[in-house]
Amino acid sequence: MDDLGATFIGEIAGSTNGTSAAADSALPNYLVMVQGGTPGEMHKLAKGVCQVGRSIENELTLHDSTISRHHARIETGQDGSARLTDLSSTNGTFRNGRWLTPGESYALRDGDRIQYGANLVFKFIQPDPCDERFHQEIFDRMVRDSLTGLLQRSYFLDQLTALTRKLPARNMGVAVLMLDIDHFKRINDTYGHAAGDHALRETANVLRQATRPDDLVARYGGEEFVAALPLAEPELALARAERIRRALAHRLIDHNGAEIHLTVSIGLSYSPPHYNRPPSDLIACADRCLYQAKRAGRDRVVFGRETCAETPEFAWPLASV
Repeated sequence: MDDLGATFIGEIAGSTNGTSAAADSALPNYLVMVQGGTPGEMHKLAKGVCQVGRSIENELTLHDSTISRHHARIETGQDGSARLTDLSSTNGTFRNGRWLTPGESYALRDGDRIQYGANLVFKFIQPDPCDERFHQEIFDRMVRDSLTGLLQRSYFLDQLTALTRKLPARNMGVAVLMLDIDHFKRINDTYGHAAGDHALRETANVLRQATRPDDLVARYGGEEFVAALPLAEPELALARAERIRRALAHRLIDHNGAEIHLTVSIGLSYSPPHYNRPPSDLIACADRCLYQAKRAGRDRVVFGRETCAETPEFAWPLASV
């Protein structure tokens, strides 16, 4: 049995039995993704009204073509009770497989399955604190890289799509940084794979320290990392990328008495507010810039129109810092 399972069982054994009905009613309400997205992803429902739909104005935005802009709502009372109402959606809302009459309110119970539209299915749960932590830890194991603790590539890409759809309402653009540890193979060949793992963890730590709660940071694969930063202007993106590069350029890893000097090359792309540039284009652009940074000598940031786009919105000179 792993540590997580032992901790979970230990907490259950140490908890009190016979919890009162009043305490049960105060448990938090969650929607847990079952089908159509990232399985296990948890959405906590605040007290009051949570509107669900494709529009970014909703408290819970669902990115699926079969979801209406304003699809349904869940009302949560102070006692923890919850009721589900379909808002005359095009493709319907279902509770435990049964279609809900639009405009009518239906009580939700722990374990109910809710389907929005044709593809998205959630489970409604009211977990106690032990179950809540267990669900969250299991989900973190699914979406995070085991070595660095950063997001995994697939989950990062899902979240980047959601992020790019939300930012225009805040008049924010998004920058994507592709980072690659310079001469990583040399580190592995000279000092061993344990040193390479140490370098990966240290790079991840610097990225965590240099980013904000709204940023997305992931291990993209091998010695490559990726970050998405909500920013209003391209100059801010270039400044953030350069700060990350400098932070890593001044890091020395002490591995079994050997000092390993780390540097990274960074490729940068940026989509202005309201441009709605596809996430795949942003990543491809940043990857091309990263390739140029390596060809130009490594340990630098490259960002420029010539590498990434042909539209006036990206008419900035090629920058290599």
